[in-house]
Amino acid sequence: MTEKPEPSASATKAKKPLAVLRERRGGVPHQLTERQRRQKAIRKSITAALQDGARTVPELAHAVALPADEVFWHVMGMKKYGKVCEAEQVDGYFRYALVPESPETEHLS
Repeated sequence: MTEKPEPSASATKAKKPLAVLRERRGGVPHQLTERQRRQKAIRKSITAALQDGARTVPELAHAVALPADEVFWHVMGMKKYGKVCEAEQVDGYFRYALVPESPETEHLS
């Protein structure tokens, strides 16, 4: 009778599906992490520009030195997740303002 070797401690632990997927795919692609880093920086600069008060998309685009269509895309994402809201309309453009954070959500961020 031949004896079977004892499985190692790491082999007996079941790997989580996400860990297995990361091993197979080689981790998170560099392009994805760079895109997320850039988006976060842009949204941070838009938020900083809105600290002074409500602005239109063209005003924001000028303030953050990006094309208006790209700024609009970010503002709509921020609006979707409740970070900005429409304030008033001026010359056919909505002004966007930061949504004040409520006390119960401040500790989460």
